[in-house]
Amino acid sequence: MTVGVTYTGDAIEGVEIDNLGLCRPEVDHGRAAYPLYEYDTIIINPASYTHFLFGKAGEFSNEPNELGKLKRQNDRYDLDSAFDSEDRCKEMEAAIADGATVVWCLSEPKRMNFFGYRETHLGFVTPKATSFVKRSGLLVKKGRRFGLVGSDTPFARYFDVLSRTGGWTLCLSDPGESEGYASIAATPEGYSLGGQVTLGATKGWLLTPPTSQEAENQLVRDSLAVEKPDPVHEKYHGIFLSHTGTDKPFVRQLRRDLLARGVEHVWLDEAEINIGDSLIAKIEEGIKLSRFIAVVLSKKSINAPWVKKELDIAMNREISTGEVVVLPLLYEDCELPEFLKGKLYADFSKPQEYEDILAKLLRRLRIA
Repeated sequence: MTVGVTYTGDAIEGVEIDNLGLCRPEVDHGRAAYPLYEYDTIIINPASYTHFLFGKAGEFSNEPNELGKLKRQNDRYDLDSAFDSEDRCKEMEAAIADGATVVWCLSEPKRMNFFGYRETHLGFVTPKATSFVKRSGLLVKKGRRFGLVGSDTPFARYFDVLSRTGGWTLCLSDPGESEGYASIAATPEGYSLGGQVTLGATKGWLLTPPTSQEAENQLVRDSLAVEKPDPVHEKYHGIFLSHTGTDKPFVRQLRRDLLARGVEHVWLDEAEINIGDSLIAKIEEGIKLSRFIAVVLSKKSINAPWVKKELDIAMNREISTGEVVVLPLLYEDCELPEFLKGKLYADFSKPQEYEDILAKLLRRLRIA
């Protein structure tokens, strides 16, 4: 999917490209993107509010009061009505966790005071990427020459097209490579024109934006060619099912289905603990050996002491490693614990949707 970038080149075999925006579907159904976790590659160029809301430039994109003009054109285009930043951020987290290639184009923030200060960097829908750009010294320049371009970078052709067409306009003066950023191209004076960023669980590419249609086309081609992890080697071999006894029938069925579809190890107490074993020791061992802790949420489980203890261990690991560890599985409508409310959960509460939700969980576990 491209946001603010339009592909006009030849069809790419086996690839379907959506050029859509990040607005709410109820605001503009035709121009709104599907949930971001449904895409394998995501390119976002928030060059204006119209770019990231509706997918491409509009008549007000270069206006200093773009937000006001959008609202006057259609009251639903008010930024707060048109854009759900929190929801799109959750989708982006899920997309990155699923292994999507994400490319953020550097952009001027175009800060506007419209019922509070807003910046086009909202379009990154990734607060960590936004913060990184802000503290890395974004510079607006105009150049055609490059200094160093890594020979093994997947975007070498993109930088070559930039040098031959519209040149480059934005760079980072002080990205601090020790902070999880590896520059792949630089200006002659040493400013970064792009790089790979790893900020905890947030992974992607930050690149100087395209300045010609040819560059936009090449950016899309190069982004699609980024090598993705081999799913055979990236499968997660362990998932721990934290639950309470009253939810055992559902948990048993879920375990059978996960094993049948290729998940190599699904830890369930009754299958792992034998007579005479220490309950605490075996549970701690199961948690330690499992990549994910899936907590089955129901009215009974949220207050169950064992579930609380297992969830506490898992959340501590998630905080210390910066990786996603806890996978909430909603089995029954209930009041979620506060620290889980910000997570996207798998909703198994509707039996008729079981297979669809199971498929999404398998994607999370890197099982095709």
